[in-house]
Amino acid sequence: MDRGNSYYLLHSIGYIESFVLSILRPIIMRLSAKFAERELIIDQQIIERECGAKSVWIHVASLGEFEQAVPIIEHLKQNGSIDITLTFSSPSGYNIRKHYELVDRVLYLPLDTKRNAQKFIHKLRPDCAIFIRYELWINYLLELNAQDIPVFYINATYPRSVFWRFIPFILRSILHCFTYIITVNKQETGYFNELQLDTPIQTGSDTRLDRISSRVSQILQHPLLIHELCPIDYSDEDTVIVLGSSWSKDEHLFLSQLHKMPSSLRLIIVPHEPDDLTISRLKNECPHSGILSELKYGDNPKHVIVDSVGKLMVLYAIADAVYIGGGFGFGVHSCAEPAGFGIPLACGPFVHRSPDAIALHSLGALDIIHTEEEAYSWMMQIIIDNKKLAADASARYIKESAGMTSKVIELLYQELHL
Repeated sequence: MDRGNSYYLLHSIGYIESFVLSILRPIIMRLSAKFAERELIIDQQIIERECGAKSVWIHVASLGEFEQAVPIIEHLKQNGSIDITLTFSSPSGYNIRKHYELVDRVLYLPLDTKRNAQKFIHKLRPDCAIFIRYELWINYLLELNAQDIPVFYINATYPRSVFWRFIPFILRSILHCFTYIITVNKQETGYFNELQLDTPIQTGSDTRLDRISSRVSQILQHPLLIHELCPIDYSDEDTVIVLGSSWSKDEHLFLSQLHKMPSSLRLIIVPHEPDDLTISRLKNECPHSGILSELKYGDNPKHVIVDSVGKLMVLYAIADAVYIGGGFGFGVHSCAEPAGFGIPLACGPFVHRSPDAIALHSLGALDIIHTEEEAYSWMMQIIIDNKKLAADASARYIKESAGMTSKVIELLYQELHL
């Protein structure tokens, strides 16, 4: 299908989508308080920007994609003449980052209708737009194309939804709207190339890895920060394993094997949802454990249970190895952050949604654990220091994958004529 037919198809779909959403919007507003609140905020949004300054619009779905946008935003901010707009689709991302100080405005993206897209882009007047990872909004892309505004699709990951398998011609039409497509790895590039697009496709890496690399360096340069967070003096004989973003299935794999383990094993359990019920359960299931918020200097519990969020990245600096949770549920959580510390990794079997996990596993840095016996075997290998190659592979993955942000910025500046 050529570009002309692609645009005709997209315009038809865009009109249908706009019509359906205009009918459903009042119904959903009555049924969902969160959606109603979101729409109220959108109605009250004020979009004002100075004329003359170059403007970049960055759109993300939620917090995960926001982390991928941060390195780009930080680079753009160094050029004081660029106006930056950040938009979110999800309430969780918007509510947490609505006061993010490195951009000129944080907004909700209005529903993807033709009228909303025309109104939004007319007010914003971006010189370039960046969509990150999964976000493919037909009417916004069509309007950007109509205004001859360059559109970047970065950290591009081929949509895994079954929906696209049956209508690849629609996906192809959407992707024709992008000026550049920059993928996260060679495998994703291969998937996109199968669509035979006219749009240039470049193999890149995840911009989030640049942020991770920077944060790891900052943490390791401040050992006092690490000790203040977890005031336990671990000895050289101790083996510290962090269970990061763990769920009950993940935790059971390891806690069920504690009675077999040498006394040198020390766990730091960081549940994905550290509510009172979860913390109480872990306290009962993990003997000789202490709650992180209750620890004082001089305390020395055998294991630590973390009862708050936002600590995980620093705790990775203490670890000899990390098990990443989520692999028995909807998908493993971020594997790149612990990899930045150059340590052996493991997770459950559900990894196909995580390019990082797939790549780390292929490099030998990440072990896939299915059973309690495998969890026991992995812990023992960590204790006897039999995972040096895995640790080296973790460090190499981050080192070799970092640097994508500067390449994106270079292309962006070309389009902005800076």
